[in-house]
Amino acid sequence: MSTHRAIVEAGPAAIRRLCCGTNILADDEAPEIVRAALDAVDDRVALVGERPVAVDVLWETALRSAICPHTDGIVVLHPSWWSPSRVAVLTAAAATVAGQTQARPRSWLLMRASRAPRDATVVVEIAERLVAITASDVTAVPRNAQPPSVAEAVAGVIAATAPAAVVIDTPGTVAGASALAPLIADAVRGIGLKIPEILEINDIRLVRLARHVPPVRKVPTRPAATAPARSVRWRARTLSGLGAAAVVVAVAAPAAMTIGRPGGVAPRHVEASPTTFLVEGRVALSVPANWPAQRIVTGPGSARVQVTSPADPEVALHITQSPVAGETLSGTAERLKRAIDAEPAGLFVDFDPTGTSVGRPAVTYREVRASHHVRWTVLLDGPVRISVGCQSRPGNEGAVRDACERAVRSAHAIG
Repeated sequence: MSTHRAIVEAGPAAIRRLCCGTNILADDEAPEIVRAALDAVDDRVALVGERPVAVDVLWETALRSAICPHTDGIVVLHPSWWSPSRVAVLTAAAATVAGQTQARPRSWLLMRASRAPRDATVVVEIAERLVAITASDVTAVPRNAQPPSVAEAVAGVIAATAPAAVVIDTPGTVAGASALAPLIADAVRGIGLKIPEILEINDIRLVRLARHVPPVRKVPTRPAATAPARSVRWRARTLSGLGAAAVVVAVAAPAAMTIGRPGGVAPRHVEASPTTFLVEGRVALSVPANWPAQRIVTGPGSARVQVTSPADPEVALHITQSPVAGETLSGTAERLKRAIDAEPAGLFVDFDPTGTSVGRPAVTYREVRASHHVRWTVLLDGPVRISVGCQSRPGNEGAVRDACERAVRSAHAIG
């Protein structure tokens, strides 16, 4: 049996119904709920009006306000770069409020605008902090440079795929998307490939696509339904606890791009060993693809994301960040030195206030624990202080060296 279900957009910056008559934005009825649901999708609890609310309840409330009163299930569209854990939160909430549920990446709907075969179509999704390019994999370009530089970086990624069509998603709820989309289209036209179709899809055209989706088969909701229909090389990261969201996007060789300080974009080939692009709050960096990540909020040290080698639990990367508008590297060094001096002697050694790491100016020092040492590199990128800790067993720094250098070299602020 087939049925036409409501299609609901969930992210990157809105929750709304795209079909079944007049499209309804949940934002119009409960803007605070919607913002909190989107911002806290990686967390378990969020603050709404200074009150703690379970995130699954937030999502249920937001989705309930967007669906048809008498719906027979829904299809929920999520950003193609969302991790499986995010999609699982979304799907569970949708199933609670609407019963029959299917989760699909936005690229699934956007590709319907193209006359080219699906495997020859590239979809570009503009979000607040990044631009995601979906081909056989998902590649992310951070939006921390000037728009023309971001557009050139996106075009460079697309050039490596040699597509027959490019579809550019331009959500009206994403700041700067309407200005960035034509820049990307022009940059793609300038890369020297003859691409027959370059389409910009605004909110009106997205709604039209949704209303022409054919009926879908009625199938029971089950965990497998939470996986994206397209094959996307995600590395699942389950991050527990509260705090900034962390997202991991696969970096596709050979065209992955890394954006440094605003105003410049430097292309970089992905190293031989697989890496993923970790976005933690306002920081992005490359980490090994097969190293699982978790949020550490207890024990010694600051709250952080820890990415651990599956071959040795004492080999890991630690990532922390702090907003430090107006701080200089010398000011960072003074602050760290005072904190280190307050700790027991011998715990932090080799402090260098004017050090370098893979050619980047940094404050460096070493943390000495019984079972491992952590070599810390503290960087400033604009208003963000980034700390990367490279952990290994005593006398075995080589085990983490390659991963450490990639992480430090690629670490940068994205917003």
